[in-house]
Amino acid sequence: MKISWRIKVATLFLFLIVTILGFEMVWITTFSLKNIQQIRLYSEKIHILNDIKLLGYKLLKETADYVDGQQPYDKADFFQFSRQIEQKLTDLAPLFSDREEKSTFLIVKNQWTDLQKSSLALIKCLDEEKNREIVKAKKEELEKIGYSQFDKSIEDFQNKAYIKAIETIENKEKELVQFIRTLLPLSFFFSAITLWLVYRWQNRGITQPLQRLIETIEKAMADPQKILLPSFPGEIGKLSEAFAHLFEKIDSFQAKLIESEKAASIGATVAAVAHGIKNPLSSIRALAEVSLLQENQDESSKATFKEIIKETDTLNKRINHLLSYTKPSVPNRCLTRLNELLNTLLPSIARTLPKDISLNLSLDPSLPLIMIDPAQIEQVIIELISNAINASTKGGAITISTFYYPTPVEKVVLEIIDQGKGIPPYAQDKLFQPFFTTSAQGSGLGLAIAKRYTEQNDGMLTIKSVEAKGTTARIEFRAAKS
Repeated sequence: MKISWRIKVATLFLFLIVTILGFEMVWITTFSLKNIQQIRLYSEKIHILNDIKLLGYKLLKETADYVDGQQPYDKADFFQFSRQIEQKLTDLAPLFSDREEKSTFLIVKNQWTDLQKSSLALIKCLDEEKNREIVKAKKEELEKIGYSQFDKSIEDFQNKAYIKAIETIENKEKELVQFIRTLLPLSFFFSAITLWLVYRWQNRGITQPLQRLIETIEKAMADPQKILLPSFPGEIGKLSEAFAHLFEKIDSFQAKLIESEKAASIGATVAAVAHGIKNPLSSIRALAEVSLLQENQDESSKATFKEIIKETDTLNKRINHLLSYTKPSVPNRCLTRLNELLNTLLPSIARTLPKDISLNLSLDPSLPLIMIDPAQIEQVIIELISNAINASTKGGAITISTFYYPTPVEKVVLEIIDQGKGIPPYAQDKLFQPFFTTSAQGSGLGLAIAKRYTEQNDGMLTIKSVEAKGTTARIEFRAAKS
């Protein structure tokens, strides 16, 4: 999984945990508010009952005052308190839910109805009758019986409400405590487990691979050639591959830098050697040619002069190789047909070919043009064919082939195959190293120069060999854009 997706998934888990904890807090708050609301409901019931009780007392007092003093405002206050009690009872009615409370409320309401009727009857009796003794007797009866029953019913109701409220508070408190004790630890436990799993997942998917990669790179800084970067899935694996490719590039760059430093050092040496040796060699060869032309020379002397000329030519060729390897050259590239270049070279090569070695051609006529320096590639081809001739045995054959590969990248390929003695395995990794040679007469610079010229022309030279079976030299060029 990609790092970005891992981070998104981890963020999603953290969001879910925070959301769940938030819902739990809302749930607990809602549960608590619901309990508080129920407790407030009981408090409201008790408060209204207190108001009704107080208003009943006031109503009775106004009735008694009206009977005793027959003041008009006492009668008006009576009706005012009566309406207030009616309103309180109306407000109180919806607050009862269970059957027992409704039954008790109905008793209170009936007691109030009786009290109200008795009080109104007493006031009416007072207004109609002149016998105050009878009215006072009815007033005392109302105070002792009517109000006491009304007061007792309210008091009983209050007591029940108090007890119910206290029981509800205790039960809700226990439920809330148990709820919190159960839910919160479980929530934090599962949240901790989830966070730990996310951490482990992120650690194994990102932190540990990065740490291993950092440790490997730190070790590689001490010895880059021994680096072995671990492989990982996903983006970190691509990062590891990129570092591995980078180290390969660094090694290749270092190798080229060392080779350039060697070439520069060799160049300075070769320049001095060429200046001190090449001119004397030319003089020696000229003197040997002049002496060879003299008529009074015997056969032994002529053989000696011929050997001098041969060795000076060999030495001069090696010096030229050194100069070619060390002298910086810029290819003069142009559009060239590889088959035409080969057909131009082959006649001169065929003249120097030993009679016991055959030369076979297999040229693809569909080859596109390539952008090369013909002079440089000529030297490369001559060097490779010369090596094939030297490696071939009697009766052997050398095959020169060209191919065209249109996909995936258009390529023009040249192969020079011999059936000679091949190259020993120990020498195959050193073929392109300067001054390395398996031939006693070789300079060890021919293949190094061939590789350099090939690469300067955007080509690639590879050599594959099987000892005692032969060697295949392969050059690949990109086709020129039409």
